[in-house]
Amino acid sequence: MMATPSTVFQRLPTLSQRTRRFAVIAAFGGYPLMQLGYATLREPNRISSVIWGPIAIALFAATLVGVFAIYGFSGRRMDRRRNLDERQLTMIDRAMVVSYGVLTAVIGVVLGGLALWLTFGGPMTIEMGELVPFLIGAALYEPLLPFAALAWIEPDLPAEDEA
Repeated sequence: MMATPSTVFQRLPTLSQRTRRFAVIAAFGGYPLMQLGYATLREPNRISSVIWGPIAIALFAATLVGVFAIYGFSGRRMDRRRNLDERQLTMIDRAMVVSYGVLTAVIGVVLGGLALWLTFGGPMTIEMGELVPFLIGAALYEPLLPFAALAWIEPDLPAEDEA
């Protein structure tokens, strides 16, 4: 029997913790690796665009599949809080705390690094073309953080709870 998109989406809430963690790694690794690969391999013409094209498509597809799996696993739980039990509410609250702790740490590291660079390195010129990948990454990952944290930290259900 062939799986349709609707049956795949219905099975996402039952993913194992290992599969969910793999989806989080794919979602948060694909786009940055694509940008890093472009900057280090394609831009200086170390590899041809014929070789780089499929690699970039695969890396971005990994990001999209990971994002889809994370939202499919966590989306219903985050939206419908009144239908959840105490354990699930605790996991959602913990995921929110973890995700915004990570966001605060990343913002602190970026601003601290920027302050150090400007203090000891002098002025910095950033063109819009160099800034766009960071803006896209922020727009992609900031809303995904609580969902990804929930997908990462929630343990697998015991066998009797899956039914």
